[in-house]
Amino acid sequence: MMNRKEFIQNSSLGVTAFFFLGSGNLFGKAQNPLEHQSIKSTEIINKEVVIIGSGYGGSVAALRLTERNIPVTLLEIGLDWGKSGKRFSAMSKPGHSAAWLKTKSIAPFFNLFSLEKYTGALDRLDFEHIKIWVGRGVGGGSLVNGGMAVTPKKEYFKEIFPFLDTEKFYTIYFPLANKELKTNVASEEFLQDCDFYKFNRVGEEEAHKAGFKTVRVPNVYDFDYMEKEYKNEVPRSALAGEVIYGNNYGKNSLDKTYLKKASSTGKLEILELHQVNHFSQNPDQSYSIDISVINTKGEAIQHKIINTKKLILAAGTMGSLDLLLKSKAVNQLHMDENIGKEWGNNGNFMTGRNWVKAFSGGTGFQQSTIPVGGIDYWEDKKHPFFVEIAPLPMGMNVATSLYLMVNKLKKFGEVSYNPKEQKLNLRWDQSHTAHMKDNAKYFLRKMNKTNGGTRAHLLFHNGFGADICYHPLGGVVLGKATDQFGRLNGHQNLYVIDGSLIPGTIGVNPFVTITAIAEYCMEEIIKKDFV
Repeated sequence: MMNRKEFIQNSSLGVTAFFFLGSGNLFGKAQNPLEHQSIKSTEIINKEVVIIGSGYGGSVAALRLTERNIPVTLLEIGLDWGKSGKRFSAMSKPGHSAAWLKTKSIAPFFNLFSLEKYTGALDRLDFEHIKIWVGRGVGGGSLVNGGMAVTPKKEYFKEIFPFLDTEKFYTIYFPLANKELKTNVASEEFLQDCDFYKFNRVGEEEAHKAGFKTVRVPNVYDFDYMEKEYKNEVPRSALAGEVIYGNNYGKNSLDKTYLKKASSTGKLEILELHQVNHFSQNPDQSYSIDISVINTKGEAIQHKIINTKKLILAAGTMGSLDLLLKSKAVNQLHMDENIGKEWGNNGNFMTGRNWVKAFSGGTGFQQSTIPVGGIDYWEDKKHPFFVEIAPLPMGMNVATSLYLMVNKLKKFGEVSYNPKEQKLNLRWDQSHTAHMKDNAKYFLRKMNKTNGGTRAHLLFHNGFGADICYHPLGGVVLGKATDQFGRLNGHQNLYVIDGSLIPGTIGVNPFVTITAIAEYCMEEIIKKDFV
């Protein structure tokens, strides 16, 4: 096995595991517009409906409103990459899209790359015991995740949301979400023949030997396009190391699905590089939104106040919580006591393993960035988990397998706001992830006992990535902080439509569930609140 020095020197990337990112976060760190000397005045604008955030919930809301001829203004702190003329960076060559206003790459380990400060597509929020990766730009987290479109287990969905009509979700809302997201599955013939999926074949074979059941995982990446990539008939994207900083081709991110359809109605206005600072409620139940327009260096160049009759928060779990809690501190916005509670990391826990017989076949010099396989151990009574077999596209035939585990939660976290430091606090520590680490140990022991190998000590913290979160959920839980359709308690004309509605975990990558819940909520909201 190679030692730490050799691993770093030989790696062409020094990055990993961004293939599972969930919903985006709208709240950035531009200058306060009132302190920016070049801003001389404030522009005041009136709009009918404003959506903050262009991730899964915001995109669903935009489409369902605009197709009913309702004009919508969508605010996004990031770039509209499709119109910017900028290309997404490959993993081996981080560029403008690699990080949000950072001067260094933000991988879970081996951050070797210096960057020019730019409003990139990927951001990381750092708390004491956990780091949370989010997407920025028109399309939110759909720009930077691995596209794994997994519908949760029916019984677990029913357990998480006992008051929802489970049958209706699995016959109407989940199929609708998958259709609109353009979910598809790679052909088995292609996966068996494609050199770029040797890592997955090896992962599945070893799992089977250890007695685990594997499943094929759907994706929003167009596998017909990927087959053409493999034949060199079209420009390469997933097979050229693109994913965590965006895919230039092949991937059906939200800007190519929901938002494209919404834009075609002529009723959608997308305002990029609009950072929402906070908002307030007016006596007539309308809302005033304080906004900094920023440039690609993160500098505030304009100050706006947008007044709107109806406001939809879809800034992603962390973004919506930040806006709600800061607006309470700054503007005394009424806040339900449940805001910030039942937060979770969706059971995310990263780990990996090396093999005893190093490089005996390996996982292939070339690896696709799009995962297609999972290990389903969810029904086990003592160690329930779902494992995603992750690529590690380092340009080397490594003897390492990488895994993202999704576990149940035994203890919720809680989010609050520190007005003095003007930032979120997150109550989350090792006590929340101890059982996840036990599951990881059990999984690795079983895999290594059958196949040979050791824990990948060079990855994360001695092989355990307890502080890595791609799927933040909860804090504005459906039916508790809101009514059963996302209307925020104690308010009129204020809605939350994103991952914060899900209490902490859903057992799989959450974006299909977020999309389905958004479809469910918007159907009722439009019917009752938009006459």
